[in-house]
Amino acid sequence: DASTREKVGELIKKGSFGSDRILRLDTPTFADSGCLEFRNEWIPEGVLSILFTNPNPSVTSVAPNFLALSNITCVDLLGLQYVTSVGHSFLKGCCSLIAVDLSSLQHVAHIGSSFLAKCNLLETVDLRTFEKVTRIDNTFLFKCSSLKTVSNTKGL
Repeated sequence: DASTREKVGELIKKGSFGSDRILRLDTPTFADSGCLEFRNEWIPEGVLSILFTNPNPSVTSVAPNFLALSNITCVDLLGLQYVTSVGHSFLKGCCSLIAVDLSSLQHVAHIGSSFLAKCNLLETVDLRTFEKVTRIDNTFLFKCSSLKTVSNTKGL
């Protein structure tokens, strides 16, 4: 919506997007009723990495299509440590994504379909923090042609 786009614009004006091409976002700023939403079209041109900061217990879920189809190369989800549910198409189709730090998602119990699907450059995914997840559907990491290693402790 327009108010969220304005928030992104204000963050960029305040210097949250610097010469390092990393967009630093205050997680609670983009959460409505505890659900974090951030869409591809809100990413300013030239951003390579996104860092979600400032963990907040009120942010417990991630909306569907979170950053889907974006051209970012790296995502750090530090600000999502209280999230328990991730909607479908999380980072789906991010053809330039080479790294995503999932370690902050240690409380996630539910993962929607197409989680990290069609991320062609992604080589390694570490799921060791997903101890509460009991089931992941068959579209998880679907068509990740460069994927070499998936680390996990539960045999998901």
